Amino acid sequence: MVNARRRMALLRRLAPLAMTLAALLASAPRAHAREIFFDYGSHTGADDALELVDIALSRIVYSELGCPSDPVWLKLVATEGEALFVQLGMPLIEALRRMRPSLALVGPGLPRPGRLPFEVPAGLGAQVFATGGVREPRVVRGPGAAARSWLLLERRIVLPATGSYYLVAWSPEKRRVRLWIALGEVETEEISNVDDPEERATAFHQPWTAPDLSAPCAPARPPGRAPSATSCAHAAGPAGGALPATAAGLAAPAARRLRRRRAPRR
Repeated sequence: MVNARRRMALLRRLAPLAMTLAALLASAPRAHAREIFFDYGSHTGADDALELVDIALSRIVYSELGCPSDPVWLKLVATEGEALFVQLGMPLIEALRRMRPSLALVGPGLPRPGRLPFEVPAGLGAQVFATGGVREPRVVRGPGAAARSWLLLERRIVLPATGSYYLVAWSPEKRRVRLWIALGEVETEEISNVDDPEERATAFHQPWTAPDLSAPCAPARPPGRAPSATSCAHAAGPAGGALPATAAGLAAPAARRLRRRRAPRR
């Protein structure tokens, strides 16, 4: 009988603690379920853009722009009046502090494009979002505790026509840059074109995985002229480190996986 009373007294004392713990767990932010993709320099034009279906789904694409400084292209299919939520950011790495990549939306019903560092498909217009005026970008987190980024751009764009659109990001300074493009807000399956997306996302935000970030890309040399030491140093492709080291092995299987199609949500 005495033991029973003691157990009841202990349970009464623990009940408030259990309720507090349950409340804390309920109020803790959940991990945002999204599709995570990595670009290893294979989506540099409209013909080989990374295709994404259903612009409402939450996705993030990590890309490292090496030398030559080619843009990264994403392809979207949308209907007139749909709203596209898009963000552009960079990993919080000191070497990238002054870098300001640009983003363009290319598609039907948009203004006639001005001068751009890439070719716009015939019949399409473009809306450009420069980030050169952003002095103090907001710091955001995730995925992973060690992954912090500068948020350079956030827009919600009502699309003017039905058809194929492209998001194009590039470095106006023609330097080695790491950036990411996030779009959509509806949580979805946590799928990726790699087997360890969160680990790679964490590595993407670490300076030791790419020691020459922000280095300028050497201009193309005239025919017949011997390459300089500088041009040789920047002609080997993406910056060295954990991400580019696996690029060759992942490019083919990643491309096959990305060709899958998801039926649009009704």
